[in-house]
Amino acid sequence: MSKHWILPGKPIFPRRPTEEIQYFLTELEEATTQQELVDVLIRYVQPFGATNVLVGTMPQLGATKRQQLGHVLLNAWPNDWSARYFSMDYLFKDPTIKLVREGLENFTWSDGEVTRLKSGISIMGEAGEFGLSSGYTMTIPSFGYENVGFSIAGERLELSPERKRSLGVIARFAVYRGLQFRRMLQNGAELKLTAREREVLQLAAEGWKEWQIADRLGITSHAIDKYMRSCRDKLSSRNTNHAIATALRKGVIS
Repeated sequence: MSKHWILPGKPIFPRRPTEEIQYFLTELEEATTQQELVDVLIRYVQPFGATNVLVGTMPQLGATKRQQLGHVLLNAWPNDWSARYFSMDYLFKDPTIKLVREGLENFTWSDGEVTRLKSGISIMGEAGEFGLSSGYTMTIPSFGYENVGFSIAGERLELSPERKRSLGVIARFAVYRGLQFRRMLQNGAELKLTAREREVLQLAAEGWKEWQIADRLGITSHAIDKYMRSCRDKLSSRNTNHAIATALRKGVIS
């Protein structure tokens, strides 16, 4: 890990802004799972009025719902809202996603760039039904990926310019750590799956039926069934959908 991020031992509860930043950077560095990263972020943003955090890379246009879910990096979003959001295919109508793609550095959900589109007013209005009435999004450039979106939300955010600057430091390191965990999971999963198994699972993620995959690859349906069972076993998955979701989350398929 870069020495730039190696900090002194965990301090006593911070009081001044610089101490607070140092404290939470240390907490993020010491996190050993993605969930621990999420827990640290929630504790950091709660004083701003935020109750939820969502961080994700940008899926390609036309990505399936399962592929879209695989781009979520850190998730502390209401489950019911996520279910509605992805079932209604809002990702490609959401102006915040468009602004992150375009590289707008940061914006609140009430900014004109968000609300000038009818879809933005509608989606943000629905989000308010789930406790996400007020939101703030940052665009974090990331080597090897398209822009990463980092969003916090709650009933009412209170973000001074100083808080926004501090959040920017925390957000960038959280994204770095989140991508680091993803690469570790990806490398571990790639060692498990063969090239053919990844190919079969990728086609399944794109919506192909087993007999269609067999026809495309020129092998028997029995062979496809064997590959799928192997994928489920290696990814410790209950069923094919679970295996696909796990592979997407780990970045093994896209």
